[in-house]
Amino acid sequence: MRTLALLLVLIPTLAHAQKIDVGGEVSVLGMTMPNQPEGGGTQELRSRARLEVTADPTSWLRLKFDGSVDGLVADRSGRVNDAIARARDAWVEVRGSQVDVRVGYGRLVWGRLDEIMPSDVLNPVESARYFLEGRAEARLPVAFARTRLFFTDDTSLEAIVSLPGRRGRFDELDEATSPFNLLRDLVLPAGLVDNLDRREPKATWSSLQGGGRLSTTLGRVDASVSAYRGCESFGTVSLEPSVFIDPTILAQPIPLVVGTLVERYARFTMVAADAEAIVGPWAIRAETAYFPDRAAIDAGVGVDRSAGDYRVFTSVVWHRDWSMDGPTVVNHDLSLIGSIERRFARDRYMVRVFGVSNPVDASGFVRGVAAWTVRDNVALEVSGGAFFGEADGTDTLSRFRDRDFAFARVRWFF
Repeated sequence: MRTLALLLVLIPTLAHAQKIDVGGEVSVLGMTMPNQPEGGGTQELRSRARLEVTADPTSWLRLKFDGSVDGLVADRSGRVNDAIARARDAWVEVRGSQVDVRVGYGRLVWGRLDEIMPSDVLNPVESARYFLEGRAEARLPVAFARTRLFFTDDTSLEAIVSLPGRRGRFDELDEATSPFNLLRDLVLPAGLVDNLDRREPKATWSSLQGGGRLSTTLGRVDASVSAYRGCESFGTVSLEPSVFIDPTILAQPIPLVVGTLVERYARFTMVAADAEAIVGPWAIRAETAYFPDRAAIDAGVGVDRSAGDYRVFTSVVWHRDWSMDGPTVVNHDLSLIGSIERRFARDRYMVRVFGVSNPVDASGFVRGVAAWTVRDNVALEVSGGAFFGEADGTDTLSRFRDRDFAFARVRWFF
């Protein structure tokens, strides 16, 4: 309903715009996931119809709508059907010579590294789409207002205010049964209520999110510093006891505690910096983000290069967190990320391999994609992804170790 309401608001203005760009796609994806934690496999058919409209009624006004309808028919240990309609972007932007203001619903990007970006915290993400298609497609929209002030051609200040109201998702299509839903892996002790009390932040003035980013160019280096205060997109799940029982008064042994699972979304603060420089054919990027509420820091450096039919990138992201109660309790993680893409026959064929590895936890993920442009507006894709990790691993990649997948998709663009 929210998507429909946004579209109805924008249509009258779009109809009178002098310049309108309309595009979109219809796609059907068939996927299999042969290894599931509970045994057996999963087969899914996912469809999507997407419409993107950009209008420029005047030189100082731009409107954007990007929405989709997604459907699911799946065998997830039983027949599952679901459908959603959502706006990815629906905003109005007013532009001046030294300031622009964008208000609406959509996705905004901070950070410079590829795929794993420490300061990209403005939008929550969907895990299923992250692994199937990458971070750009996985960002979930939020309601926001953004202002940018351009002091000079090289220096600008960006300020953002947004409502929480949307959490991260394991899967937008029937999340409760999705193989990407890590909460399904929980082994609940006897006496624990098998439901989740999800206490999401309310979309109110008291829970506003917001921050700012100052960007400039120093010589040949583009750099920025930023700060942001928001709500975690994935909550922390904890057991809250509701009944304590003394087993000595009962004939049969039963649990001492009866309770339920509660998921809360804490507030966090981020202070970050990033930079980018072009050295010959190479782009060199660096990014770091400090989270005082989490007692954590993420820092990374990466390079990428496009040369003819090839594009390659690689980066290293280091994570460190520590306990506020015990400074000797420190955890380290290292993520190695890389991708290589090759195009053939004037971009008619494309092959891409992407991988991420955490050598500290002996875990990783690799995804391969091959695409064939059958006609100018028709493409076929095949893709597969595999996860690696120890059975008792607690890092994110290890927890997804039973979610290997393979899919084929046909896409029609208009």
